[in-house]
Amino acid sequence: MLLTPFLLFLCIAWARKPEGVVIPQFDCPSLPAAPPATNVTGLRPADIKVVMALGDSISAGFAMKGLPAEYRGLVFSIGGDKYVSDFGNELARTIPNFLMHYNPNLQGQSTGESIPLTQGTYLNGAISGAKIQGVPGQIDYLVQTAQTTYKDKIDWENDWKLLTLFIGANNLCASCKGDAGTPELFEQELDLVLAKIQKEIPKVFVNVVTIFNISGVWNAHSTKEYCQVIWVDLGVDECPCLIAHGPEGRQTMDDNAVAYDAISRKLANKYSSKTTGNNTFNVVVQPGLTGFNITHWGEGFLSDLDCFHPNLLADEAFAIAIWNNMFQPVGQKSTNLDPSNVEIFCPTINSVLQ
Repeated sequence: MLLTPFLLFLCIAWARKPEGVVIPQFDCPSLPAAPPATNVTGLRPADIKVVMALGDSISAGFAMKGLPAEYRGLVFSIGGDKYVSDFGNELARTIPNFLMHYNPNLQGQSTGESIPLTQGTYLNGAISGAKIQGVPGQIDYLVQTAQTTYKDKIDWENDWKLLTLFIGANNLCASCKGDAGTPELFEQELDLVLAKIQKEIPKVFVNVVTIFNISGVWNAHSTKEYCQVIWVDLGVDECPCLIAHGPEGRQTMDDNAVAYDAISRKLANKYSSKTTGNNTFNVVVQPGLTGFNITHWGEGFLSDLDCFHPNLLADEAFAIAIWNNMFQPVGQKSTNLDPSNVEIFCPTINSVLQ
């Protein structure tokens, strides 16, 4: 939908930072050099040479700053912009920027902005509006781009890669009608995605980020007149189960989100290095966003453009939550993101991705 100048003014003017929320800067000490990892279960931050991402509009950074653009350089999982703004010196908080503290020659991170529905930039294959059924095409994009644009910058066969997959929101938005978002379909497609990554991308650690209850967006914003106007089209085109199908549609979304997360854990275990014995491929669920209470935090952490997508503050909190997850043992990973109380884990020489 196209926003009138008046509504654009309202959404920009509405932007404000929640009280009591301060996202810390990354200020960890450097680590001494260590021998290169020879096993995917022994990866330290400095071993990661390439970052990649797959997903939808969240991983494309759509509307993060309250305007209809994709802010890919600031996305929690793949952004590589140094600063939050062109007009200040506040450092951007993203996982690639954290990794660059240990390996300044990191490759693949996306920078700058793109127009909506761009079919990937750098090694960020995310496409706004994507469902899990479209992720195999994003994998094709990553492989082709890595072997052409990056052919002189990375050693495709031998460099260790970190790939973050965050997908499922658009499937949930359609899950209360038809079969576009059933858990059975999600499991089938995710299985195909992980098998394709294993086959086509060598030496890779895969983060599967589990999804939160999107219905909380409704609870956070349903009383806002501006959001009600925006959601007239949102309910038809973007997320019908959130609005057009009422409380039953939202409950179905929540039930299916729980099912998606269980499926993600099941398939991550199936493809994990521990299960397969493969020492160059690992899949781990990172659940740091699962318990994010949008109902409580929503207004200050959702885009001022559409009252739906995560804003910059949310992405910064996401980056820290998933970064911390990456160093927590499976079965002991934090799941309840509290943006008012986030601390960045500083790796030691003995810290490995897990």
